[in-house]
Amino acid sequence: MKDREALLARLPATQGARGLLADLLAGQAATECVASAELVQTGWITAGRLRADAAVLLGCDIGGTKVHSVLSDLEGRCLAEVHEPTDPAGGAALVAQVQRHRDRLVAQAETPMAAAIGIPGAVHPRTGHVSRMPNIAGLRGADLSGVFSAALQMPVAVENDVNLAALGEYWLGHRASSMAFLSLGTGIGLGQLVNGQILQGASGAAGEVAILPIGASPFAKESFATGALESRVGAAPLVAAYEARGGTRGQTLRLLFAADDPRFDTVVEGLADKLAQAVISVAAITDPEIVVFGGSVGQRPDLLARVVRRLAQQPFAMPQCLTSRLGNRAGVLGAVWRARQRLAAELRCR
Repeated sequence: MKDREALLARLPATQGARGLLADLLAGQAATECVASAELVQTGWITAGRLRADAAVLLGCDIGGTKVHSVLSDLEGRCLAEVHEPTDPAGGAALVAQVQRHRDRLVAQAETPMAAAIGIPGAVHPRTGHVSRMPNIAGLRGADLSGVFSAALQMPVAVENDVNLAALGEYWLGHRASSMAFLSLGTGIGLGQLVNGQILQGASGAAGEVAILPIGASPFAKESFATGALESRVGAAPLVAAYEARGGTRGQTLRLLFAADDPRFDTVVEGLADKLAQAVISVAAITDPEIVVFGGSVGQRPDLLARVVRRLAQQPFAMPQCLTSRLGNRAGVLGAVWRARQRLAAELRCR
């Protein structure tokens, strides 16, 4: 891409200036009083600070039901945005969908220098291979960072979508060095930060709370596809639980939350109980300062209030539970921050 070649030509020539720029992008250097004539001349800093408009980044949040992409400046201000239903074919069709998003966004703004993509699965920290992704077909076992880097013709980081939501919240929302982000929508996931860094685990599966033995047996065959907890608190199981209580068939969760139906209220009470158990489980292992609730279902204040009431019954200290300040942009803004880190890593390799 010719535009990208022009952007790369603006990168600092000397190793020292590239290293300083990498530290600034990754948040590892103070942004005030930076003195570098080369970074000023190449348009990266002004008045001793990193220029927000010095580069554009692509953030993409791939979910089981929708793909949400943004172009952003270096401070997380969205310059262009697009979202549409996730291509059900998965695999190559989904990669092509992200390519189309890039092209549509670039037509509205400019060419990004790096990208990050969130996916609803575990990403191995060494191999980049994806596992535990029941809601999207055709991508398991692939090195998605390599696949998307080739498709988008730029450096791309791929990370678990809820890990990115936690990063976004840490960057621009609720900020705590030890925190968890609990996302509930199509499914359930958890991203955790310890000292501001993503807790990945040996295979990238730290935070896969979908498999917690809550609400169902983890040894039951019906738990194998999504995990015991997700088999009870995902969108489809919640609607099924409502219908099993004699509720009207064909309803969506959005309609059910808006209605005043005692049968669905019983379902929500059970959901709050299971989510409280999940918070207790997380608190026992990683002891986060706060747990941020997000996702189309998780960010509902009425649901959070029920969870908090249950946690208040505990004799032990529980983390503070809050709804996301970033709403449905938590994932894409976390992806923008991760793209900043990916660009920083690229600079250090040059």
